[in-house]
Amino acid sequence: MYNSTENTKADGFLNDGSLRILGVLFKLVLNPALAAAGICSNCINVLVFLRIGLSDGVTQNFFILSLSDGLCCVIASVNSIAYILQQTVPPTTGLGAVELLIQRVYWACFFAVTFPMNISIVTTVVIAVVRCCCVAMPFRVKYLLTASRQLVAILVSSGAVVGVLLYVFTPMRTVYLRNPETNRLYAVLVGYRWATYTAFTSVTLYSSFTIVIGCVVILSASLKKSFKFRESSSGSSVGSESDKGRDMRVVKTVVFVSVAFICCFLPHLTFTLLKVFMAEFSPQGRFKNENQLFLMMNEACLLISANMNIFIYLLCNTRYRTAFRAVVGKTHTES
Repeated sequence: MYNSTENTKADGFLNDGSLRILGVLFKLVLNPALAAAGICSNCINVLVFLRIGLSDGVTQNFFILSLSDGLCCVIASVNSIAYILQQTVPPTTGLGAVELLIQRVYWACFFAVTFPMNISIVTTVVIAVVRCCCVAMPFRVKYLLTASRQLVAILVSSGAVVGVLLYVFTPMRTVYLRNPETNRLYAVLVGYRWATYTAFTSVTLYSSFTIVIGCVVILSASLKKSFKFRESSSGSSVGSESDKGRDMRVVKTVVFVSVAFICCFLPHLTFTLLKVFMAEFSPQGRFKNENQLFLMMNEACLLISANMNIFIYLLCNTRYRTAFRAVVGKTHTES
């Protein structure tokens, strides 16, 4: 998330002028629009899944994913508003100035979005693993991985993630730095346990990425096998065909959601790799402008991921489409 407003020299591939233009594109145009759209789409998702009912694990898990994605969009929206205000509030030098409060809000949102983002990651992994197990062991999983047990898995894993993040961010404090050239104060949050945070996010992201990719491969193979079977068979009963069709639609939904997760978190994965293997890829290093650009791209991709699911549900889920029409129709009638 780009927050620099001073003229600085960079020795990387991206000069300050280009970064400033990209900062306007991402932070003042693209990301605020994506955040607003994400809030609307995930509010609709929450209402639709509530209408369908949360008795089965699939709907319950997608409901939790909608809540966490929506919260990501809310925090990102506040962050974008704070960034825009930083560009418009006149500079002052007092510690009690409004601009310092805006800066604190900006940085607080910068770190706070990590909480719902990791809950979304945990939920996506649980969704992919459960559906993968249903394909591999359909009779056993039906009784073992009930909706309540899936909920426990998400809550326990999310609680562990939140606990680690609280440990990381608890020592954080605000310091005020003055630019000697402009005599302007800047609020910066420092003191969090950076090494622990880096190790935790790396392990979480890489392991989640690997698990979801493995599940996508297995589920995609299952889809292909199912399509071939349906083309070659002709004697199945209507009831069994209906059940198989519903199961395949669920598998297709999970595959698309998982692929969207993989694609949208790929820049974040690249960002962490560059930080590990390139010492100059840091906010103070030679490639600081490239570092800032990746941060803005990461935020945009996170918001795109939060926006994509509603289209996946509409495309693949018949029950969702029916409930969606009822919810949207009811909202339109009331307005």
